[in-house]
Amino acid sequence: MMLRGPIAATGMVVLLGLTLTGCRPEWPDSATDAGRPPKLYPDYSGIVIPPNIAPLNFSVHEPAGCVVARFSGQQGAPLVVSGRRGAIRIPPRPWRELLEQNRGNKLLVDIAVRDAGRIWHRFQTVTNRIAAEPVDRYVVYRLLPPIDHLWRKMGIYQRDLETFHEQAVLENQSFSYDRNGCLNCHSFSANRTGRMSLQIRSKSFGKPMVVIRDGTITRVDTTTSGFSKMAAAYHAWHPDGQRIAFSVNKVSPFEHTVGEHRDVWDNDSDLAVYLLDKDEITATPAIADPARRETWPSWSADGKSLYFCSAAQIPFERFYDVKYDLMRIPYDPSTGEWGRPEMLVSSTHSGLSAAQPRESPDGRWVLFSLSPHGNFPIYQPGSDLYLLDRTTGTLRSLDINSEWSDSWHCWSRNGRWIVFASKRDGGVLAKPYFSYFDTHGVAHKPFVMPQEDPAFYESLALTYNVPELVAEEVPVSPARLGRAICSTNTTLHPAFTGQKGEGKGAPESGLEEWQPAGGR
Repeated sequence: MMLRGPIAATGMVVLLGLTLTGCRPEWPDSATDAGRPPKLYPDYSGIVIPPNIAPLNFSVHEPAGCVVARFSGQQGAPLVVSGRRGAIRIPPRPWRELLEQNRGNKLLVDIAVRDAGRIWHRFQTVTNRIAAEPVDRYVVYRLLPPIDHLWRKMGIYQRDLETFHEQAVLENQSFSYDRNGCLNCHSFSANRTGRMSLQIRSKSFGKPMVVIRDGTITRVDTTTSGFSKMAAAYHAWHPDGQRIAFSVNKVSPFEHTVGEHRDVWDNDSDLAVYLLDKDEITATPAIADPARRETWPSWSADGKSLYFCSAAQIPFERFYDVKYDLMRIPYDPSTGEWGRPEMLVSSTHSGLSAAQPRESPDGRWVLFSLSPHGNFPIYQPGSDLYLLDRTTGTLRSLDINSEWSDSWHCWSRNGRWIVFASKRDGGVLAKPYFSYFDTHGVAHKPFVMPQEDPAFYESLALTYNVPELVAEEVPVSPARLGRAICSTNTTLHPAFTGQKGEGKGAPESGLEEWQPAGGR
């Protein structure tokens, strides 16, 4: 029988587990030394964790009929948990207490297993550390099947990182009765959900930018402004919450015959800014140049610069040669005036293609990805996270990279945590990983988002992308959001009042614009 509540007593060991099945939550002092670390899945060893993270439940991949885990720190009573078939499920309340009591200190994890001969074996102690700084309580992500064109159900979800509670922000079947709707690229202003946006692509309801602002939901049809007939794609809220930078991309999927078969061709792209109070769209030729592909907009922490990625127009036949530079252009929010663009990382020098720039809250670091070519790093095993130090100008690859794709990254509000999507667990499905980023600019060993079921990821057939850390829940329900999307009465048609470069656009690729059943 599983005990449902915590058993706590001052100065005593906290024991929780199976007590009537021969697998008791008691540490076996007479266990023999295995002489090596235990095999844990997920690998929650040698990591730095937030003081407000949900229990890191795991499985011990060792031959065992019974397993016992003991968690201890400098303060408080040890927490002992037992489980059968290698599964360790940590009770939330004593876990929270243990983490809070030991902020900034070590968390020791001792593992012992009992084999078929009823002999106990203990493994080397796992040493983790509890950071003093918390992570933002919620993470919002897209969850969908890893199939290019055939899925019918996908959605955006929010997860409470202090618990295991997950709920839908919006699912495509909530509004798309023809089952052809896509939800992509949600964005927030300063990690707060009061001002957020996402993009809809539906045969029934068009391709609006859906904007939530202080509880009001509007559909913004950027295709009628005169700036571009292409719908908005990637969004980036300005820190003041008054404007959204966005890209328009004419993208098409294609496939390779060797290695990762999926890829995406960006035939043409430009950037603009939507001014919410004026209901206007503005741009400058420097970010909307027909001779260049501009994409991946992202504001600086002070709102006085816009980061983006830019590549020369190259025919599809040379898609391997398309590499994006990392750029930055000054912007004055009070006047709307633009400065001269600055090259930060040249693809000519790096030999790689930049994507997804995100500046740290203190303005010192720019986190972005570099991959062999193109602008869709999630499909490239060679995609890695890089860090540009704005103070010294130095560029380096992060030690947390894997042999598979690492991309879709986001900073916490305090700048101490990074969440990113990684395919390191098998190369097919992306999962959200968290890394502690210390004051010296070092990103520590990442750990996957904890789940209530220790075996959750072993049977998961979905992929995560666009993980965004936020301080609170999304303030509108899926039903209300779905109704607003279906109602054309909420649609705004902004006017284009800026300047766009003149000249010939992108060379045609012969590929159709991407409009699959599940979007991208």
